[in-house]
Amino acid sequence: MSGLLTYSQSNRPTSQLVGFDLRKAGVLGYLTNTQVANATTAEDLVDDVNAAIVDPGAEAGQLREVIVRSIREGAALGDLSDARIQAATTVEGLVQDTWASDLPTNYTGPTLLG
Repeated sequence: MSGLLTYSQSNRPTSQLVGFDLRKAGVLGYLTNTQVANATTAEDLVDDVNAAIVDPGAEAGQLREVIVRSIREGAALGDLSDARIQAATTVEGLVQDTWASDLPTNYTGPTLLG
């Protein structure tokens, strides 16, 4: 799956940025596959990110806040609807629900707010 086809093409870059931030969240330990598999809503993911204890060096400035905003933006777009979150079993599964699915799985790109 990818980002939704129902919104205008101008939303695709935002959807990609959401996916990149989700990918970063997985790499840096803000989200785990288990947390994604257990989540039922975007707010569940937000709670997981806010509660995450990450390795030293992974807590870069406002990155946690950026990831939270990206999850909420993804929910607003519909890429991270409750149904899509409930169907995802991995962080990368969530990424593939955005337009970041158009790029290689090792590409983390810029952040939504940076």
